[in-house]
Amino acid sequence: MSVVTLRARIRDVLLPLGVALGLAGAVWLWGAGSGDRVVPVTPVGAGTAAPSPTPTPPPGPFGTPLSIPPVITSADASISMEEACVQILPGPCTNLWTYDGIFPGPTIRRPTGQATSVTFTNNLPVAAGEMTVHHHGNHSSPENDGQPHHHLIPAGQSLTYSYEHMENGGPERGATQWYHDHRMDVTGRNVWNGLAGMYILDDPADAATLPSGAFEVPLIVMDRQFDANNQIPYTFSSNGVTGTTQLVNGVYQPFLEVGDRKYRFRILDASNARVYDLSLSNGSSFTQVGTESGLLPAPVNRTQMLISPSERLDVVIDFAGLLGQTLYLRDERSGINLVEIRVTQDLLDDSTVPTTLRSLPDLGEPIVTRTFTFSRVFGKWVINNKSFNPDRVDAFPVLGSTEKWILQTSTLDGGALHAIHIHDVDQQCLSRNGAPCPAYEVNKEAWLMQPGDVLEIKLKFSDHLGAYMFHCHFLEHEDDGMMSQFEVLGPTPSPAATGTPTATPAGTASPSPAPTPTPEPTLSATQTPAGTVVPATLTPTAAPVSLPNTGGASYPQATVGIALALAVSALAAGVAASVVLARR
Repeated sequence: MSVVTLRARIRDVLLPLGVALGLAGAVWLWGAGSGDRVVPVTPVGAGTAAPSPTPTPPPGPFGTPLSIPPVITSADASISMEEACVQILPGPCTNLWTYDGIFPGPTIRRPTGQATSVTFTNNLPVAAGEMTVHHHGNHSSPENDGQPHHHLIPAGQSLTYSYEHMENGGPERGATQWYHDHRMDVTGRNVWNGLAGMYILDDPADAATLPSGAFEVPLIVMDRQFDANNQIPYTFSSNGVTGTTQLVNGVYQPFLEVGDRKYRFRILDASNARVYDLSLSNGSSFTQVGTESGLLPAPVNRTQMLISPSERLDVVIDFAGLLGQTLYLRDERSGINLVEIRVTQDLLDDSTVPTTLRSLPDLGEPIVTRTFTFSRVFGKWVINNKSFNPDRVDAFPVLGSTEKWILQTSTLDGGALHAIHIHDVDQQCLSRNGAPCPAYEVNKEAWLMQPGDVLEIKLKFSDHLGAYMFHCHFLEHEDDGMMSQFEVLGPTPSPAATGTPTATPAGTASPSPAPTPTPEPTLSATQTPAGTVVPATLTPTAAPVSLPNTGGASYPQATVGIALALAVSALAAGVAASVVLARR
């Protein structure tokens, strides 16, 4: 065989091989972020049998009373993250990762303006990994915000978070908040397995005539998928993980007995990726009095209310004239009744809903405008075409300044919805899709976004310097990369933001106050702390069948990068070799 013939044959082999390897790498890279990708998970410990994928038939509806989580009011609280087997459906109990052994966790309730310390101890199995706790909606310092990759809580150790409940020189605005795990890449897994609870910040400046005490009810709505053993195995999908069983306060289709008077309901969507469209079966209206950022300027009557993951609705329902009747809190999207409400008591009503509630805080006029686009690129959820990188910061607002952020979503993502949550400060809506904002979403910190939506908001950065997250609260979107960071800097010359901010002609920034010093969280090796509240009694059940999953994260970005580099290198090598051989 001649040298020329040999070179030709080598070229004919190398070039197709390089192209094939490059295409294979590209296909793998696309699949690694696709919505159909399923990452296998590994249960902690040994179960008695492998869970069946067949869903458990749901129990008879509305046979169990609504459970109300216990309330912690102490200024110095301790909560244990621990495994518990909780009775949710008939048959075997469900293995969960919990706060203080209950699901959802205890409600923390504190007055605004008063410092609060909460010590969380990680008593979960070592295989569950490090944990972090985000006080969602609170104006916390970065060190106490529950960062996904800093200030983590290893197994067997404790971390004390300090919450000042102050903002911009005064008490923080009262609101329905919550707390949940926020660990990078596995937030969806950890919340699915049970790590969530409500946090209520009471404010003496709020209307005192609203229903309160026994007439104020928390409703934490969520979905889960149960197998034949009543377990909830978690399998990651970047499209979002949902279930067919709807729970309220951890109970399947509960009933609630009420009197013929007004009640206040604080509603939280704690699902990983489910949006609800709430209504009352008798066609009555909700009177919405607040959002996750506190009371509205005035009440708004609504017959249907969309709520997406992490959003809160603060509403009043009047059952006057309905004695002896039964109605349902419904989800119009699925057609499912969530709670059966039985009006069984004849009661006097001394509560009223004022015609004016709470004026909005003055945030000043924006001096910088930034635009963030939430979309999907090569199967990965991204912000401004970038996947989350803990070493990259995408905006540098200045302490004391007010900015306008334009949030927009793509129409090319298969109709995907998003729930955009911005840490640190509340935001005020300026416009939605070029029109005035609805009266019920003028002041929020989590925003439901439909495909093609354009939302303009303004926000003022006060008190704290440092880095904060903003992301989609469809938890698998977040874990897949739809998260970014901004860093609040002091009022000195600072780096330009990655997103190329544009100056806003009108307005000037308010004077920049000095940052508020806040104690850093303290980490210590501790075993289960003494609780500040007695957990609700759980019904004794059969021995656990399996433990919550420890897997389910998206592929690490480093792995994707290496695969892409190898694929491109293989393609380049094949092409280069063929060119060299062709020239000889």
